Amino acid sequence: MTRHIIKHISAITLTAILISSCKEEKMHGPIEQSKGAPGEVSHVQIQNNNGYAEISYVLPDNPDLAYVKAVYEVGKNGKREIKASYYTNRMILDGFGDTLEHKVQLYAVNRGEEVSKPVTITIQPLVAPITLTFRNMKVVATFGGINIQAINKFRYPMVIMPLRDTTGKGAYSNLDNIYTEDSIINRNIRGLDTVATKFAIAIRDRFLNYTDTLYATLKPIFEQMLDRLNFSTVKLANDAVFVYSTNQEMMWDGRGASRWPSAFTDESAGGPVSFTINLGKSTILSRFKIFPYEEIGSNFYIRGNPHLFEVYGSNNPTPDGNWASWTKLRDCEVIKPSGQAYGTETTSDRELAIAGWEFDFPPGLPPYKYIRFRMLRSWQGHYGFSISQLKIWGASM
Repeated sequence: MTRHIIKHISAITLTAILISSCKEEKMHGPIEQSKGAPGEVSHVQIQNNNGYAEISYVLPDNPDLAYVKAVYEVGKNGKREIKASYYTNRMILDGFGDTLEHKVQLYAVNRGEEVSKPVTITIQPLVAPITLTFRNMKVVATFGGINIQAINKFRYPMVIMPLRDTTGKGAYSNLDNIYTEDSIINRNIRGLDTVATKFAIAIRDRFLNYTDTLYATLKPIFEQMLDRLNFSTVKLANDAVFVYSTNQEMMWDGRGASRWPSAFTDESAGGPVSFTINLGKSTILSRFKIFPYEEIGSNFYIRGNPHLFEVYGSNNPTPDGNWASWTKLRDCEVIKPSGQAYGTETTSDRELAIAGWEFDFPPGLPPYKYIRFRMLRSWQGHYGFSISQLKIWGASM
């Protein structure tokens, strides 16, 4: 009797498992029963662009249509598949790193995941954005490293990959990659030895397309960060007035960038204002960084933070602040990488501000003991300015 009951229970259990399996299999199948493969797309129009192609087409007359897909080979990622719903008749085919002809298969797909016969088209994209950027890229020696400049016309996401030959025998090792989609690329790689070194630089995109490689032998220029403890304020007759209980020394007190306190000057000034620093020693200047005041909400390209200014050097300034005793060293403009309008800041903009707005002095300058900043316009458009921290590099004499 007991054996009969056990057999009966086992049979019921097995039946339940089979029913469950059938239900599960049905759930993972096509969402609708087969109604036959749809017809093909037709009247395909192709617009070739830089690194991609835009296509349009006429959809097949099929109420069961779900989407159109394109299948093609791209980069080193192999096969790429793009889908567009039946609500549209356009599609972007991206990821191309060359200007060769590429075959693309287009399929119409119904709700039962049945595909039409393929329609084969040929696209021939224009020069890829990474190649355009590579063609105008320049690399030069700078203080403590190398400087890479380029124009990224389409603000295309890319990775600039610098390498250096550490042995002199062609054994290249990686330097820090530069990940960017900025329109204006101007990046320094610092901390390199001041010896002639071979560098190799290429660019890739997220599809693993690569440009050619730019080779250069460069010798970084010696520098070190100047000791802020040697700095002192020089108050000339026509220098700026600091307000909000702040003073000039706050710019080099070593606190690091912060929201408050930061050095502020009178925002109602009626013309360009200046401030003057005694470096403590005659110095061949290499570069400097301005760390801007951070407004609430992590905004930097705003209010009194410097936008346009000039830097001067002197070894014998007159107490009345007469500009005849000063030599202009460079004009400076803080450029927002994103190019966005005032009040709009991207992650790239903020990262640059947090790292410090950096400016190189031209090589070949004589040593100077005094430097002077002349502020021409803040981001808000007035003459008053705010600076959280100021760091200066060079070679003391």
